[in-house]
Amino acid sequence: MTDPRGDSRSWLSTLLAPVSVDEFLSNYWLRQHLLCRGAPDRFSTLLSWTELNRILEQHWRETFRFRLALQGRDLEPSTYADLEGFTPRIRSKDVTTHLRRGATLSFDAIDEVHGPLTQLAERFEGFFRGGTKINIYAGWRALHGLDLHRDNQEIFILQLDGRKRWLLYGFSIEGVDRSELASTSAPPAGAALDQVLQPGDLLYIPRGCYHVAVPMNEPTLHLTLGVKNPRGADLFEWLIERVRDSGLAGSDLPVFAGPDERRRYADEVRRVLFGDLDADLVEQYFLETGSNVKPRPSFSLPFSATPELLPQGNHFAVRLNGRVHVVTNAGSPDGPYELRFAGRLLRFPRSMQWIVEQIDGGSSVPMGRLVEALEGRLDEEMIRTLLAMLLQQGLIAVSV
Repeated sequence: MTDPRGDSRSWLSTLLAPVSVDEFLSNYWLRQHLLCRGAPDRFSTLLSWTELNRILEQHWRETFRFRLALQGRDLEPSTYADLEGFTPRIRSKDVTTHLRRGATLSFDAIDEVHGPLTQLAERFEGFFRGGTKINIYAGWRALHGLDLHRDNQEIFILQLDGRKRWLLYGFSIEGVDRSELASTSAPPAGAALDQVLQPGDLLYIPRGCYHVAVPMNEPTLHLTLGVKNPRGADLFEWLIERVRDSGLAGSDLPVFAGPDERRRYADEVRRVLFGDLDADLVEQYFLETGSNVKPRPSFSLPFSATPELLPQGNHFAVRLNGRVHVVTNAGSPDGPYELRFAGRLLRFPRSMQWIVEQIDGGSSVPMGRLVEALEGRLDEEMIRTLLAMLLQQGLIAVSV
């Protein structure tokens, strides 16, 4: 598939083809499911069985990431993990025994431990502007793992290997008979979609749509990519937070005041709440909060812990750790250059604008290229000073 670190949304176009991104956003996003067939190898660079084995072997102390389910019931963790003592740990032999008997294995937040999936999640976060997490699911027998259910987020299914049958029932299951599902894995009748996903296929399931997936007595592996779209409640909380430090928030309500004073108080409340809101309230929310996306931790050791912050010379590269929003980009040439990043307002010297313009492309930029691009505007020493400012604030990462 297209490199998820690409600068455009071509990666999403590849996932959704033949449906265009604009058509998806207009007709499917938040509304209805979409099945996109693809070449068998188009997700092969994301994760293989060999890589999954390595991940499981390296994270066997993180029992919270492992989940085994069989016919809608989570298996007791003590049957495959040592939970007592100083450090919980997974028992691989018992995990495999459960899987051989028909259980489904899921591994939580695999995007936190596998680079290609980290990059894919970051692209989804950057485009959809909502918190993103990727889980992996593996099954072997013809028994379903999770029961018929609905999710509280937008879901993208990427089929990596094997086949799996997916059934979608819409936003209500009133009248759907689920009695046989617990004992036989026979899916209920009345599905709006009943399709077998092959390697390379993608299935989008909107929030609240009931669904169940059933393996087909062969090894099957898929990713579930969940996007937690910001909602009205998030915006209302932001409105409250932005006035929490106002003098009005700490003052007593005029319980015994007369009508005129109460009207003045009401006018002041409206001024504080709505006085500096933009016409595009949604965009202002994103700019001021960074949405509900939690910044992924970034380390640039050993350099970031030294007084100089950066490596010597110019044989290193820098990249932005996320999406930045320029707040002020005009006015006095001596005025500050303001950015919003992860809900924080940051002020820098005006010359920082030239640095940000060079590295705001989603990929790493070599220091030598920066020096060359900014020749005549900034010397190398000033570039290093400005990069150090960005590094101190967690806006960039450094690699050699």
